[in-house]
Order: sequence, then C-alpha cells, then structure tokens
Amino acid sequence: MPDEQQGYVSFDEIIAYLRSNGESSPADISESRRRENVVRLQCRALQECGLVVQVTHGIYTLSERGHRYADDEIELPREDGEIDIEGLRTERPQARRGSRITDFSEIDAETIKRFNYAFYSNSRDRYGLVNCSSETTERRISNVKDFQLDRVMREFPTDEPLSQQCAHWVRAISGKHFFPDANHRTAMGSLAALLQLNGIDIPPAWPGRHIDRTVLKSKFVRNFVVDVRFDNLWRRDEQYILWHRHFTALFHDSKERQSHRISTQRLKESLENARKTVRR
Repeated sequence: MPDEQQGYVSFDEIIAYLRSNGESSPADISESRRRENVVRLQCRALQECGLVVQVTHGIYTLSERGHRYADDEIELPREDGEIDIEGLRTERPQARRGSRITDFSEIDAETIKRFNYAFYSNSRDRYGLVNCSSETTERRISNVKDFQLDRVMREFPTDEPLSQQCAHWVRAISGKHFFPDANHRTAMGSLAALLQLNGIDIPPAWPGRHIDRTVLKSKFVRNFVVDVRFDNLWRRDEQYILWHRHFTALFHDSKERQSHRISTQRLKESLENARKTVRR
C-alpha cells in the first residue's frame, strides 16, 4: 500500500514551487501526484498568512513577504517541523471565530451509509432502485467504500466559516454521488448530525424554505456543469456557490432572492427531460 503521506505536500514545498514557477494553480502545484484538493486549502491558508496572493480565481503567487521567507531573509514560527499557520493568520474574519465544524470523532463512514439506508428503507421516502432490484440497491449502498467517505471527513476544511463548510459538505457528498439515490438527503441529514455533534444550533427553518428548489438546481449543475472529483473536492464552483447562497440565507436570515419565476415543478420536469435526452 502506498505511503499515505506521499499524497500530501508541505507548506514549504508550496512556497518553493511558487518561488521557482511563479503564478500557479493548485493543479499545477500538485503535479498530478499530490492531492489537489488539499493543496487548494493550503494555498488559501498561506494567503491568509500573507505569504501568497491570489492573482485571479484559483491562481496564486508569492507575496513580498513570501518571497522574503523563500529567500531566507525572514524567519517564521514553526510547529512540528511545519510553518505555524494558525499562529500566522494575519486577518481572521469574525465568522472564522464563530461556530465551526471541527469534530468528526462521533461520526464515521458507516454512520453516513446508515443515513442513506434509512432513506431507502423508509416507505415514506422515494428511493430509485438499481435495475428495479432491492437486492442490488442494498448491495450498492453497503459497497460504498468507507475509505472514500473517511477521506471527505479527514480532509474537510475545518477552518472555514460555517456557511462555507456546509456548502462544501453538501457539494462533496451529493456531488461525488456515493449512493444510488438520496445523495442530497444524505448530505443534509449527516450535516444536521455534524452540527449537533459540534454543539451548533440548527436554524429553526432547517433545511430551508427553498430546499426542494435548491436541490433541483444542484442536480442540474451536477449533471450538466460540474464534475466533482476527489482532486477538486473543495473547489468553489457553481455547485458550491449555489449551496453557499442557501446556507448563508439559512444561518444569517438573509433574503434568498430567486432569479426567475419558473415553478419548482417545471424545473423538475425539465431536469427529467434533460436526463432522458442525455441517455439517448
């Protein structure tokens, strides 16, 4: 089995890469050998520390301070052989100091699978069967790889504001589409459990006034716009933006504006028609 650490890159290695190569994306830095989704989070952390700057969306370069560190002109505090990122964060938004999801000790891959199985087994919930077979569907649920769900939890961005974390979680679980059906419901159900386990109050309006419409939009985006993979798991793409808007309205009681008046039913019918067209 390959060494788990081979999939990761240190903060010093990122700085050295940017010093040698200039403006680069997380994909460039990962060089197809490291975990791009983790590199993306590391670049954001270095940006908060004033060591890199984002020249445009997803493209980073060293700041003046970063160049001085790379050229050994200044020293930075270190912890366990790495740059002490927490000690270096120069600007911490108020939201970052608030409630966040940081503890996964009481939830594991089997817990998330049980959430999905509950939707399958509950007669009140609609769940699409694989090849019209209950046996095949149950096998597909149980065969979801634990290590893949574990990876989502292990690499989760625990230092981002809560509404961003929620958007990342739903995008990851529904976007990767681990289960035959009810991936959005599984994402929302497991997210509610995570909030409770982390001592975070669930908003009274949970899961949100427009949840059905948001899920439909999310399905459109997942099917026809984005491709959620492990190497881009924490990317802030169209699906992330959709869910971030939803959770910002939910947690901060802000007005969620609808961009058009198409009914939810018509959206649902359009999604089904589009899926049929793609299958032909």
